[in-house]
Amino acid sequence: MQPRPPDSCGRVLFADDDQAAREGLATMLRRLGYTCETAATADEAVEKLRASAFEALISDIHMPGNAGLELVETTAQVAPGLPVILLTGRPSIETAARSVRLPVAAYLTKPPDLDEMTRVLDQAIAGFRDYSLIQAGRERLRNWERELTQIEQLVRRAPADRAGGAMEDYIRVSLRQAILVLTDLERATQALDRRAADRLRQVDHVAALRRTVDVLERTRQNFKSKDLADLRRQLEQLLSAGAGPATPTS
Repeated sequence: MQPRPPDSCGRVLFADDDQAAREGLATMLRRLGYTCETAATADEAVEKLRASAFEALISDIHMPGNAGLELVETTAQVAPGLPVILLTGRPSIETAARSVRLPVAAYLTKPPDLDEMTRVLDQAIAGFRDYSLIQAGRERLRNWERELTQIEQLVRRAPADRAGGAMEDYIRVSLRQAILVLTDLERATQALDRRAADRLRQVDHVAALRRTVDVLERTRQNFKSKDLADLRRQLEQLLSAGAGPATPTS
């Protein structure tokens, strides 16, 4: 998947044959920090999906090439796992029921409530990034298995005095995979940190409170201990973390 710009909330494709609606919503999404490209027909949207990597598709229902939600079906083949958000100015039971049977993240009416749409969009993009990370890991494991099979065959065919070359290949391949796995773990941890920042801060507070109880128990007869001073600095830094740099303490 192509790397997204650091200032982008996600890379979105918006398909709508209504030029005013298309350009208006795309402009709002860009102002909110998304990278947004547009398409006027289903065919144009499919071409862009084939040419570039996106993290979500927003599509009008009633537009050329999507009368029967064909675009949604094609998207599932061209960009597996890509979340699709459907928009319609003419909601109906038929289209709503049809969308339920397809991989659709949300079904919204026009004009969409911007807060609701961005909430749905952020959730869909986060889920797709998780999916992409796991899929990339699975593909690397498959490649690793193929490389190990080749090395195994080389060991079986090579004379005993030349088997060292195969072991060097094994170490090289395994080391590369270890680095890639660690990179994936770092990306996954960063995503989890962003998504659960409040929960993790609560965990930090619980840990600090437990240390407080322990230190106070050990220093209840000595209020000038270094342990107590260190604890005070730690708590001050923790409490000020959400409001900017910690205030220096003496």
